[in-house]
Formats: sequence, structure tokens, C-alpha cells
Amino acid sequence: MADASFRFSPRPNRASEIAWQPFSPEVFARAEAERKLICLSISAVWCHWCHVMDETTYSDEGIIRRLNSEFIPVRVDNDQRPDVNARYNLGGWPTTAILTPRGEILTGGTYLTPEQMQSLLDQVLAYWREHQDEVMAATAEVPKPPLHPELTEPEPAEIEKVLNPIRQQFDRAYGGLGLQPKFPLPDVWMLCLQHFLTAQDAPAAGMAIRTLDAMAGSRLFDPLAGGFFRYSTTREWTIPHYEKMLEDNAQLALLYLRAYQILGDESYRQVADAVLGWANRTLINPSGLWGGSQDADEEYYQLDPETRQQRPIPRVDPVVYTNANAWMISAQLLAAALINPATYAPSAFTALEALWDRMWDPAVGLHHYDDGTPSLPGLLVDLAVFANALVDGYEYSGDPVFLERARALLAWADQHLFDGTAYFDQLEDPHHQAGRLRHRQQPLNENVWMAQLLWRLGALSDDESLQDRAEALLGALSEYATSQGIFGASWALLAEAIRTPLLSLTVVESEHRPGHQLRQAAYALYSQNRIVRTVKPGTEAFRQGGYAEVPMPALYICRGTVCAAPVTTPDQIGPALQSLLQAATAPQQGG
Repeated sequence: MADASFRFSPRPNRASEIAWQPFSPEVFARAEAERKLICLSISAVWCHWCHVMDETTYSDEGIIRRLNSEFIPVRVDNDQRPDVNARYNLGGWPTTAILTPRGEILTGGTYLTPEQMQSLLDQVLAYWREHQDEVMAATAEVPKPPLHPELTEPEPAEIEKVLNPIRQQFDRAYGGLGLQPKFPLPDVWMLCLQHFLTAQDAPAAGMAIRTLDAMAGSRLFDPLAGGFFRYSTTREWTIPHYEKMLEDNAQLALLYLRAYQILGDESYRQVADAVLGWANRTLINPSGLWGGSQDADEEYYQLDPETRQQRPIPRVDPVVYTNANAWMISAQLLAAALINPATYAPSAFTALEALWDRMWDPAVGLHHYDDGTPSLPGLLVDLAVFANALVDGYEYSGDPVFLERARALLAWADQHLFDGTAYFDQLEDPHHQAGRLRHRQQPLNENVWMAQLLWRLGALSDDESLQDRAEALLGALSEYATSQGIFGASWALLAEAIRTPLLSLTVVESEHRPGHQLRQAAYALYSQNRIVRTVKPGTEAFRQGGYAEVPMPALYICRGTVCAAPVTTPDQIGPALQSLLQAATAPQQGG
């Protein structure tokens, strides 16, 4: 019988009668000692087909008996163990993987009916009996990403290698990429919007606009409660999988807010407001942090609006995940600048403090999740996203404590996860790693976010060595990123951004007036490569910057090496920026 820490379908099922074990070195040691195969189930609390498999396959008397006697059953929650999921997912959730005692994959799939599961168990046991010795002796090759430390910066032509697959796969009829299923892919459309600005590529903007409008106007978006469902099973965005994920919705809110900044379409701001409102009403915990997801409930979401509002809402997973909360903090901060500071700034800063207080331990790193006790420390995904959210907190508020915390996270990552070229996804800890966790990975997106952190910290502190490191990391990732096609979008986004002139917005505060309005207006501006810095009177930065003693806060705006005259009110920012852009594009006089 499984212990109470495992999470099963909320509907009647017998899956808990299987003696599920956690993913641990002890389990693999037992498998080797008993020469048994491991049946690994990767499930998720929000996953419809995971619940169905609990109610059918894992409730089948014969399968319960066979898994308990002939295998060692291991169960993992996808959200709580992204490290395991990254190494063992076989194409979706649920994943059912049959592993050797050393943790290599023999076979498996996703959702399996009872009949399919019985057949799989028969086949794999027959193979195991015949080839046990050679399977036990074999060690699988661990693929490593192609990293090139000699490339010290990303090449412009490489960015096109990511954009071209987007152009080729774009669905002109319905938006999105490919036919079906359709996923939102916020990085892809953000890259298209940015490329429109950088290269005056109107077709790129058109692809993004078509997709953003299609998603917001389809059944992928919940018009009653707000929020986006995870993906559509159809090309036309008509039949979604109904789970709502905190991380996905935070990234989509950021996308729609950026689209509003770039295109000025008020409807995009309204979509983001509805998404964030759903999260703040539905997922928020007493701590001020957000739970990870809301269940898929197909019947509930197909009710007419009046009936639906009389029913209890689908179940919420209250577990706090650091990376997902960090994304939501960044979205709430941008919404504070673009929609309503009174609504969104308090949510963001409460969460920033709560996440730091609950999840950070300098000895072991950031913990990944908290379901009563902070757990699974030292993952790169949490550190990379949270450190960038802390920089957002500094830029919005001007409070240097957030910058100090971001630097502390970077220093920890440099000490524990960096190999001189790129960052590993987890701590090297042989006492706690088993199976494929023995082999650390250097994941693309998390390394891109670390490069973004290095670039931002370098720009904010005029530290070219940090910016050089960011460029070197992106350069080393170039071949890896471009080989991923559309999934290299996050890399292309940053690689293109840092090649544009830096827009530096420096708020110089006065002794008695902190400059909140100027800073909020500066934070609301979009540029591909932008920082918002705060300088306080009497500090070393104030003295070194040569700022004039003025009786009121002032904003200094520089683009590259060209600066405008300081402004003192938000309404002066637009004209000052316009003059900078005109200066940058004006023909130079020869002499």
C-alpha cells in the first residue's frame, strides 16, 4: 500500500493499493539486490489522463498484483520532481516507463489501458528473463548538448535558424504552429514581436498578432474565470485540455503585456488583467504565494455560465513551486506598471519576500517546492527564474536589497552549478542521486535565463565582465539552440535583444522624494534591451555618475552612448525618447 504522500485521482480508484515507492537511491539498490525491473509512473495532480489511468489501469486487480509482486513500482509527481521528469518523460503525462535496476529505460509509453499494460508487462518480463545479465551489465551513453566555449558571442545568422522554422510551421488559417495539438508557446510569439521591432519584420508581427488574437478569442481562454487552459487538442483551438497551470499563465500574461507595450492594442492588456485576476482569486495561498495549478474538469467547463457559477470550482493544487511563483511575480510587477499598481504591486512584493524567506537556504540553494516543508533544493530552474524576478523587483522599486539577493543567487550558482562554460541543472550529490539523475544536464532554457541574469546585472552595475560572460554563454549555446528549431526561441530572443543598443533609464532620487512615479513610468517602457536603475543621493553611484544636485527626482535616459536631457515628470519621457531615436537615425555630417 502506498503512503499518504502520493497524490492520486480525486475520483474513486484503487491506485493507492499499489506499493508505490519514491524515486530514491534505496529503491534502485533494492532493485539491483532483487534483480527486479522498476515500473516508473510520472503523474501530475492536474493531469486528466493521469487520473483516468489511476481509475482504470492502476485500479485493475491483476495489474495491482503484478506490479506489487513482479516489479518495484515508483511514482513521481511531475511538478515536484522536474529533474526526474526531464530524464524519463516519454512524450507526455502520464508517462509509464519500465527501467532496469540501474535506471535505464527499457520501454514504456504514456497512457496505457489495462489491456495494453498487461501486454507491456508480459513482453518486458519475457525480455528481462532472457537478457537479464546483458541488461544489468549495459550502461547507456548519456547524450551531452553540443556546447562550444570558443564562440564568445551569438552570431546574427544563427537567430534566423530559429525564426525560419517558425515561419515554416506557422498556421496561417488559425494561428499557432503546426496542425494539432496546439500549444501557446509564449517564447515563440515574443520572439516574433521583438523581431518586428528589431528588423522591421511586419510578417513576424502578423504571425504573433494572428496567434494572440486566436488564442484569446477561442475556447483555450476561460472568459468567465480568466486564465488559459494548457493546450488545444484541435487545430482551431476549439477543444482544450482544461488544466490551468500557474507557470503557463504567468508567461502568457507577460506575453500579452509585452504585446500591449509593442502594439498598443488595449485588448491585450485586458487579457493579461483577466489572467492575473484568475491567479490572484483562485490560486493564492494565505502566505501570499500561488498554488501550482487548477485541475482539468471537462464537465465543469462545458456547463453554461449560470450553472457553472453555482458549482464548486475545480480543485486547486496548493503546493508552492519556486519557478512558477517567480514567473508570476514578474508578470504581476509588469501589470503593476501597465494596469494597476495598487492591485498588482502588493501581490508581487509579498510573494517576493515570502519566496525568499521560505525557499532560500545558502547551504543547499533554493528549494523547489513547499507542501508544508520546503523540499528538493539546488535546481537551476528555480534559481534562474527567481533571480530574474528579484532583478524585476529592484527595477520596479529601486530597493537595492533585491539586487543583493539576485547577486547572492548568482554567486551560489557559480560556485555549485557552473563548469566554466554552462550551468548544470542540479547539485552534484552522489548520496541522493539515482538512475539517470547520476548524470547532470545543462538545459538550454535555464542557461539562457542565467545569461539574461548575467547581462542584466552587468548592465545595471556597469560590469562588462558579467556582460562578456552572458555573451560567452549564449555563444556556447548557439549550436545547441539552433538545433532545437522553435524550441530555441528563448535563446534567439536574448541573443537578438543584447545586440540592440542598451536603453538605460536611471532614476536619480532626491533627499526627500523617492521618484516612484518616474520609476513606474520607466518600468512601463518596452525596449529589447532595457534596464531601470535607481541612484540615491550620497551614494558612491551618485558621486561617480556626476549627477546634478536637483530638488526633485530626475530620470536620465540614454540609448547606447547618446543621452537625453534629464526629465522630471512622466509626461516628458515620451518626447525625450523620441529625440533619442531621431538622434540615432539622423544622417551624420561629414567634415
